[in-house]
Amino acid sequence: MSGAALNLKSGGVCLIAGSVVFAILRMLHGDTPAADAAAALNFVRNRPIYAAVHIFAVLAALVSLIGLLALARSFVRPGSWLIGQAAGISAIVGLAIFGVESTSEGLALPELTREASNADPSQQAELVRAAHAVAAATHGPSLVAMAVLVGIPLLLFGIAIVLDEYPSWLGWAGIVIGGITAVGAVGLFLVPSLFPGFLLYGVLGSVVAQLWLLALGIVMLRAGHRAT
Repeated sequence: MSGAALNLKSGGVCLIAGSVVFAILRMLHGDTPAADAAAALNFVRNRPIYAAVHIFAVLAALVSLIGLLALARSFVRPGSWLIGQAAGISAIVGLAIFGVESTSEGLALPELTREASNADPSQQAELVRAAHAVAAATHGPSLVAMAVLVGIPLLLFGIAIVLDEYPSWLGWAGIVIGGITAVGAVGLFLVPSLFPGFLLYGVLGSVVAQLWLLALGIVMLRAGHRAT
């Protein structure tokens, strides 16, 4: 098996596995009512796997990132290769931000939930304020992660795909999905009430973007078989 075929196959497998697992984990996570700290604590109380979902989501995103780096290595045209490297760098930075943000919330809220379960009424208000502080502290990084891990990489990889030898429809789809995600994340950062956050995190980040990564993985896997 040639090195190019192995790169395409391994990258395709990583994208398929990473996108499917990430989407499943995000569905298990659900939509935390971050705007209501008391409701957020109740939400986490009913999900004993809350912390595990966060760490495994980061690992699934890492697997997808490995697949995207394989995609960047597969480009044959100089312009596509350069854009692919830029997209890969953005995704690496985005994963670092996502890892810190996601695991911080994933550990902090369950810990506050456990304390709230045994606290007397005089301590409940303090714990609710702490949960609100956690949500406020992680909201900005979560939006930056959406832009840098999902939006910009999909946009740039889409451009590189259009310029290279991959199906152009896949590239244009990446451009549209990535562009909307990046603009949406920046918009919510500047105007928090611009639109409901679940449209960005749930629909775009957890479903639409993952479907694009899944399709990309299938295309790469098929290309790898043809190159064998």
